[in-house]
Amino acid sequence: AAARREVRRRMDPRSAADFEVLYNELERWRAAEAKRVRAAGLGPADRQRAHQALLHKETRLLQTIDRLKAAAAKEGRAERVQRMLDLLAMPKKWELSDGEVTEVHTPFTTRAAELRELYRGLTAPLLGVDERLDVLLHVKWTVKEFDCPLTRDIVELVDREADLLNRGRGEKALEGLRRRVANLFLRFVETPEFNPEAARFLKIPPPPNQQPELEYDGSSAGPALMSKTMPPQFPENNNQRHLSEEVVEGMAGDYNPSLTH
Repeated sequence: AAARREVRRRMDPRSAADFEVLYNELERWRAAEAKRVRAAGLGPADRQRAHQALLHKETRLLQTIDRLKAAAAKEGRAERVQRMLDLLAMPKKWELSDGEVTEVHTPFTTRAAELRELYRGLTAPLLGVDERLDVLLHVKWTVKEFDCPLTRDIVELVDREADLLNRGRGEKALEGLRRRVANLFLRFVETPEFNPEAARFLKIPPPPNQQPELEYDGSSAGPALMSKTMPPQFPENNNQRHLSEEVVEGMAGDYNPSLTH
């Protein structure tokens, strides 16, 4: 098991320690190769060519490690985001009078779960055109409940992608646009004004008088977040409160919500 783990660390590095192992092994290999060149008794010209070849190999290996590191960072960030979304949508635990514990979804956790599914839809690969258009439509009407620079940007990008899809543009041509839509919608999800559960993970919680209220609009099975209870506008500099990358990275451990009586 230990041997397989060591092989995996080299073939599929993920942590900083894994990459440290690769860098150390590369340095040992470089030192051994340099020693071999010096001991070969080559002439000045041949020795210079040998050192140049060694430098070229080392550079290519460093580039490979850097590519692996970039891929691991991207995958790690995606995992942290999904973990954050799951935590936001996690039901509350209540202890009943008989001592049993039950899980209860509140309007806020239900809202968080709906936003999580929309984000997953935005980032899901290999969707058909009709499925993608359906996701975009749901995202558009979700953010249009609120009027601020962030939501207007999302609506504009969603409309642009829908137009390009209807024109028959391919997946490759839409990659950058889809990445922008997903990133902006993630900011929307991380903003407590739009997703109240996100306030639990802010370093500085919003003032109580800025907490959104719940109001039943009569059109759904339960209470719903109403846009009129939110601040009507944000400053044009688009400085909404949202979860920082540092906060997301700090959520590596399992979250165990305390029991509420």
